[in-house]
Amino acid sequence: MTIRGNGNMMQNSRLLMDSMYGKELTVGKYLDPFKGFEEKEMHFETRHDDITGVTCRILPGRLRAQVRTDMNPYLEKSPESACPFCPDLFDKFTPKFTPDICRDGKFKRGSAALFPNAFPHSRFNGVAIFSSKHYLSLPELSVDVMRDGFLVCLDYFSRMKDVFSLLDFCSINWNYMPPAGGGLIHPHLQTVVAEAPTNLVKKMCEKAKNYHDMAGRNLWRDIMDYEKEKDERYIGKTGAVEWMTCFAPRGMLGEIRFIFDGKTSIGSLNQDDIGDLLSGLCRIFGYLDAKNLFSFNLGLYATFAENDHLYVQGRVVPRFVLQPLGTSDSNYFEKIHDEIICPVVPEEQCRELRDLF
Repeated sequence: MTIRGNGNMMQNSRLLMDSMYGKELTVGKYLDPFKGFEEKEMHFETRHDDITGVTCRILPGRLRAQVRTDMNPYLEKSPESACPFCPDLFDKFTPKFTPDICRDGKFKRGSAALFPNAFPHSRFNGVAIFSSKHYLSLPELSVDVMRDGFLVCLDYFSRMKDVFSLLDFCSINWNYMPPAGGGLIHPHLQTVVAEAPTNLVKKMCEKAKNYHDMAGRNLWRDIMDYEKEKDERYIGKTGAVEWMTCFAPRGMLGEIRFIFDGKTSIGSLNQDDIGDLLSGLCRIFGYLDAKNLFSFNLGLYATFAENDHLYVQGRVVPRFVLQPLGTSDSNYFEKIHDEIICPVVPEEQCRELRDLF
């Protein structure tokens, strides 16, 4: 079915967007032992985002404020003296590219260097270091500190496309600190380039194509317009980048989405665009730090060829451990049932973030 028409096209696209965001409200009851076994109601939502395929259970009653974490145990387990990314060991223990890819062995830009991952997750998996400092706290992750690291990733992508013409997909990824899967304290990005996208990106491209076939419109353009109009999850804008919280988060403490408006390939990004992204990230990092959080996953994904079905975009997912036992923020619902437990209400998180933008 194709939905077209002049006056009704925008209205039809809104109806389609509404249909992609499903919500079911549920009330549970039990007798509360902390209040003389009085009957207590628990309200929660089950949400499904048809675009990403994520199902999430919003349980606001389980939210607990985080206590600021002592970083010394992490620094002791990953000391500077044993870090291959620190200056004393960097040249000796980091891999080099073969000469056909990079004559100097490593891609360099300003303070940043990019080299092959010694423990790769894919055929072409690189690591980018953007500071010689072993540990950078969230407030220290400024635009100037991060810029060269992201730009050297773009240099690498351009070269890889020249050498391997069949490559079509690329991503910049960040596991910041151990709760997010970071194996080293030293801040570093990871790049992936491949002939095919990862499962999530493939799913989003398929949804965008189907949406265009049905509505005759661009899904990502309509998502940004839809979120602005709803005024529930739209955070703000930094230059070319639009920011919003996700309807159905992939993380227990929510998820922040960013979309480069009208940018349809990694080659369409310039230095100003990267600056716009980093400016927004600094605000996000300030928000996390104010919440006593110190870890996150980040992913930016794009295609090499111009592709209207995938605006360049990405996500930030805060990560943490549950105290006092250091329990992971992932459990059987996520790992076994592919559903997320989230005590953060995305619309409330959005209101907190708006003031920073």
